[in-house]
Amino acid sequence: MLAIIPARAGSKGVPGKNKALIAGRPLVDYTVTALERAPSVTGIILSTDDADILAAYRDRPGLIALRRPESLATDDSTTAEVVTHALEAWQVLGREIPDALFVAQPITPLRTVADIEAAFELFRSSGCESLISACRAEGIRHPSGMYRLKEGEQRATPYLDAREPTRRQDFETVYQRNGAIYLVTTEFFHRTGRLRSDDPVIYEMPWERSINIDVPGDLMIARALIESGMHPDEAAS
Repeated sequence: MLAIIPARAGSKGVPGKNKALIAGRPLVDYTVTALERAPSVTGIILSTDDADILAAYRDRPGLIALRRPESLATDDSTTAEVVTHALEAWQVLGREIPDALFVAQPITPLRTVADIEAAFELFRSSGCESLISACRAEGIRHPSGMYRLKEGEQRATPYLDAREPTRRQDFETVYQRNGAIYLVTTEFFHRTGRLRSDDPVIYEMPWERSINIDVPGDLMIARALIESGMHPDEAAS
């Protein structure tokens, strides 16, 4: 399994978030360290256009710090394009083509080594083409409690059918993709150019390890959770 970490320098929601410090360490380091400790990971590529991140990880044993071209570091660049570039670099180095690809975003720092290993085992045993991690959508995050506004108005209509149950205990169990783990067979990626199939297997993670840093408040929550010792890997180290 080849792990690819996409760590772009630019971010409008949280500028410089991949270098933001949590407990004295840059955000990206939590993902790098978890992958280094995971036995199932046989290679790691850190793809970035950030000079500071490149310098920090250039000489890291067992990790390839890959300079991402500017053309793949724009707001319109896709993760699939970044993965293709990383795979091409991997093959240029004469490395064996991996059976599976693991895309690990730095913005989900609470994914643990146990999560990586359990997800990979589920991926292998299921024989699926792709796997994603997700958490249950509960409480105010459940779509049954969501509304959409009519254009130009403040009047709202239910996001789901108004006849959906209104008691929380009656809500259908649904899952929200959390961005922590994307696993896909290399064959499927080469054939389709996609990182997930239409029917991926779900690896469930709890909400407290599903923080995905898109806005400043997410960074505050992640920092509070990690610094309070709620990250098992970091508490152990």
